[in-house]
Amino acid sequence: MSAAPDKWRPSLTLVIFTVLATVGVLPLVGLFFFRLYDNQLIRQTQAELIAQSRVLATIYAQEVTARLDSGLTLGAEVPPNVLPDPGDQVTPIRPALDLTANDLLRRRPDAQAAPQPAQPAYVEIGAKLTPIIRETQKVTLAGFRILDPQGVVIAGRYEVGQSLAHIEEVADALHGQYRATLRNRVPDRPPPPIYSFSRGLGVHVFSAMPVIVNNRVAGVIYTTRTPSNIFDHLYQERAKFVLAGLAVILGTIAIGLVFSRTITLPMRELIDRAARIGRGDREAFRPLRHYGTREFAQLSHSFLGMAEQLARRSDYIATFSAHLTHELKSPLTSIKGAAELLQDSFQGKPEGLTPAEPNRDRIFDAFFTTRRDQGGTGMGLAIARAVMASHGGSIKLKPTDEGAAFELQFPIA
Repeated sequence: MSAAPDKWRPSLTLVIFTVLATVGVLPLVGLFFFRLYDNQLIRQTQAELIAQSRVLATIYAQEVTARLDSGLTLGAEVPPNVLPDPGDQVTPIRPALDLTANDLLRRRPDAQAAPQPAQPAYVEIGAKLTPIIRETQKVTLAGFRILDPQGVVIAGRYEVGQSLAHIEEVADALHGQYRATLRNRVPDRPPPPIYSFSRGLGVHVFSAMPVIVNNRVAGVIYTTRTPSNIFDHLYQERAKFVLAGLAVILGTIAIGLVFSRTITLPMRELIDRAARIGRGDREAFRPLRHYGTREFAQLSHSFLGMAEQLARRSDYIATFSAHLTHELKSPLTSIKGAAELLQDSFQGKPEGLTPAEPNRDRIFDAFFTTRRDQGGTGMGLAIARAVMASHGGSIKLKPTDEGAAFELQFPIA
């Protein structure tokens, strides 16, 4: 049997280690490739903006309601399908921004000049709420702008008196619908190269929540914030991630030890037994110390049993050959004796040596004889052919009119 091509092949231990390492890093690959963690941070930021906007919207609505008698003008009427069901005790707004859904918009357009200034009552409300949003901004780091029903900024750090009504999310909010968007952000300074793995650093979350009074839009709470970066969050939670990483490493090592105990070690021992059997070591037929799995135990039992049977047959053949050699003495003695017998007993009787035509193709078959009643065994010519073949020669029956003629071919020494 030809040997396998000599080329590099990984060991079973290396394959198992590679598989376990790959499985161990798959969660991290999923976090970065599918932006799962970025999405979680973005939705967390959106949820915070919703909560902060809802509080400001409630305060703003109270201020507007208190000034309705002074001729304060409300905005567009909210469609019935947008209004919450009066019977519902809770009407949560669930964060739904998705960085992988290709809903990232361009950078927010600049504010425009307002077609007309805000009503004095709205300006008064904005001035009253400005200290609140500034104090809130110090803690939350979010940007706040309060807009009147026409989209004019009445409170905020920047753009007061200008209009934001042309911005998509603000336009939806002015018609009574909550809208949140993701927009591109240009950082104040280039981020470190490793931050390029996270798109969360380059976006802004914008939230536009309408303030509804008497089923009409009384204004918009427009908030914005940059979501936390995945690397900043990992650094903040570094102790937990180190523990999680150690747990994964220890778990991987434990699984690797199980694989080694149940597969690698028994297989190496079986390979060693096969090599020892090939060298003739009869102690190698003993059962293995460890089998690992039921299937491997069956495999080793079958292999060692087969090897033991082959060894017994080899012993039998060796014993038979020794006995046969003892009986025949040596090939030369046997040939000489056969020649003398032919000369003494069969000289002048060629008709007794001529094989019948149907038997010419079978005379070299073992145990074939036409003189079994006279003690023939049918082994003579079979042994002669085997002896010639073992020395690289051959013996053939040649056609002849009388008697039997054989051609013996010997290899050149």
